[in-house]
Amino acid sequence: MKKLLKGVCVLSILVLFSATANAAGMIKDYYAYRIKNQNIRTVVPIVDDILSKEVEVKKLGRNAYYATYGDGHYYMKFYPALRDTDVYLVTDEEYDKNNNDVTEFFKSQNYQYETLEDKEAYQEYKFDFIDFARSGALDGLFTLPDGLKPLKKGMNKINDKLSKGNEKTSAIPYSEDNDPIDLTCVDVDEFYNENADVFVTIKEYRLKNKENKYVHAFEYIVKNNSSSDIKVEKVYSERLAGLKDITTTTFVDLDKLDVADTMAVPLAFCTCGLSLGFTVANNVRLAKVVAESTRFAHSLPENYDLKAKAAMRILCLKFKDDPKPLQFTIQKHGRTYQFEY
Repeated sequence: MKKLLKGVCVLSILVLFSATANAAGMIKDYYAYRIKNQNIRTVVPIVDDILSKEVEVKKLGRNAYYATYGDGHYYMKFYPALRDTDVYLVTDEEYDKNNNDVTEFFKSQNYQYETLEDKEAYQEYKFDFIDFARSGALDGLFTLPDGLKPLKKGMNKINDKLSKGNEKTSAIPYSEDNDPIDLTCVDVDEFYNENADVFVTIKEYRLKNKENKYVHAFEYIVKNNSSSDIKVEKVYSERLAGLKDITTTTFVDLDKLDVADTMAVPLAFCTCGLSLGFTVANNVRLAKVVAESTRFAHSLPENYDLKAKAAMRILCLKFKDDPKPLQFTIQKHGRTYQFEY
């Protein structure tokens, strides 16, 4: 009990340290809005056009922007929220959440919007911001460094060596999966290939466990719209996440270090006593990750006979930092068609 109380005291000191550092004129606000009934594919081109005229603004990659105005620094990223669009903001200046340039933009476009109440989305967006900040891409916008980086690198190397040659982490053959997906769908898109007469519906899901910090789950529904059978000769992607990737990256993100890592305090060892008392055991947590990810980590289908008017389902995991499309090779009436979505 004494050790536990000591751990609580140490954690309280660290929380106070983190709050004091944040209050010392650095990051003032994390905030988010949801634009209603506007898909991200219609919103971002408008934002790109407006911000391209602002010399203070630079684009960071997938729908993320960084701006410096005087002494103030601003980070903004847009996210799909199914038929809506989320906007996440971080700044080191005092920020009027109800009346600012972003809300003025919403009004100028006649967008209906609301403050974001989705806690899972908030958590995901904040981790994305921290990754950006620690990469050095947000020069001037303060966040404490990753105090656990050396430990994570070491654990990553160890786990990588342990997983080599382990049959449990090898590719799992493709099989039909028609069970419901109990995950939050964050995006959906539809495509039609006229030559092959094939419809492709793509849904993107937020996972429930820690692997969601690195990957999202994807569902592809491929429907043969023609009156004759086709052969899906090959489905390929140059970069997908496998079960080995998930177990390695998630195992490195140790539960007993999560509190200090989120606070970015380089004194992780001080919280171990408390963390070990209140967190799920690593092997149990990792088992949950594997159970959730396995159905999305099967290999892609080859030489699959798709009947006329029938559909097939493909599940996969994509890295959030650089999601790559699936490439399809289809045989129909002796002709080969290739496309990617």
